[in-house]
Amino acid sequence: MVALQPAWNRYVLPAESRSNETDSVQSLKLFSSSVVNTYEFVNPSPRRHHQRTSWNHWQLRDVVLCPSQKPELYSIYRCNVDKYDIQKQQSTRILGDLDFDPVSLAVGGDFVVVGGQRAELAVARLSDPCAPTVVRSGGSINNFVALDQSQPALPRRRFRDSAAFIEDGVTNLNIMNNSSSMPRLMACNNDHTVRLMSLPDLRLVTELKFPTAVNYAAISPDGTKMCVVGDSSDVFLFSKRGDDFEKIATLTASNDSSFSCDWNQGSQLFAVGSQDGYATVWDIRTQQKMVQLETFQHGRSRGACRNVKFSPSGSIDLLAFSEHTSYVNVVDTRSFEKRQILCASSTGNNALHSGGSGSGGGGAMNNAVQAAFSMADSPSLMSPDLQITGLRFASDSSALFVGLEESILEYSVDKIGRYSFSTSATI
Repeated sequence: MVALQPAWNRYVLPAESRSNETDSVQSLKLFSSSVVNTYEFVNPSPRRHHQRTSWNHWQLRDVVLCPSQKPELYSIYRCNVDKYDIQKQQSTRILGDLDFDPVSLAVGGDFVVVGGQRAELAVARLSDPCAPTVVRSGGSINNFVALDQSQPALPRRRFRDSAAFIEDGVTNLNIMNNSSSMPRLMACNNDHTVRLMSLPDLRLVTELKFPTAVNYAAISPDGTKMCVVGDSSDVFLFSKRGDDFEKIATLTASNDSSFSCDWNQGSQLFAVGSQDGYATVWDIRTQQKMVQLETFQHGRSRGACRNVKFSPSGSIDLLAFSEHTSYVNVVDTRSFEKRQILCASSTGNNALHSGGSGSGGGGAMNNAVQAAFSMADSPSLMSPDLQITGLRFASDSSALFVGLEESILEYSVDKIGRYSFSTSATI
């Protein structure tokens, strides 16, 4: 990936407003109006790791994990799970030749869990990955699996206000570690449920029911809140204590389904990525939208926001969100007024693509838009689309990893620059 030259900063859509402009007008506004990209939060020249990854469901793009302080990545490639040593640049197959197409992955503690499109769950211990347990959890697609580090579990469990909210398929899996009980696996399913199961026996602890297929859930770092999104514009908020959840609000993200959500490290802000090309951020303390950001390719199917991730540690204060193809956005969460756009490159060449004519995938563009994208410092919409398979910050926020089909890109974060403020004070 390469960063766009200083011609673009950000375009922020005020909360609750929508535009009915055509793709051409929107593209011109995004490119040449109120945006000037003079910010580099990450080094625009990435280190390329030759680790192949793959997506097995066109909407599920979260198959690259950096689960611990160790310099290693976990990813899905076809019917396999690989561990990649970043320092040695060596790949090790953890799970091979699964009898289903994995679409979601979770790694935590000694466990690795993989979810499939027909309710499959494969559970293995990293200390003995050659003997995985494969079951069908009920439902259909396991859209996502993840780890929750919340502490500790309460001795009793209750779910309030959940009856109003089942059909079939697992979408999101989230392993939760509790100091006083067996680890928990949270599975979000297309059958309109979030199931809580114990590991390694996959015993059902309880489930939440929703009015729509569930695509993703995120537990706040302090372990007290959960955000859930699915095949509607609704965003469901819960308070959480151990195994005890209570619904506190239902919010609205945009006009389409959402496939990713995340919390900032302070557990005050949460973001949701929607298929219609928006990344929306709320403050949990007011439950009001702080900002709604458009993707670079907003208005086109390739501009769907597939993944949102906050920097997880340090005073880095960044939000990254990836698009369906080619582009990653990195935003300053201190003001939400500065943004860096990264454009995927399939080679080691970090030069910007020169402009060209044509629509690049979505209808004829007017002459003004063609002229804007023919500028020397602009990307070309004729560049080949690169499928983005995953997006993760390193656990210490020192790097941003972007999964592509042929490789994983590592962008180093400018931590010194992020520690410096306008007053020249350093924290």
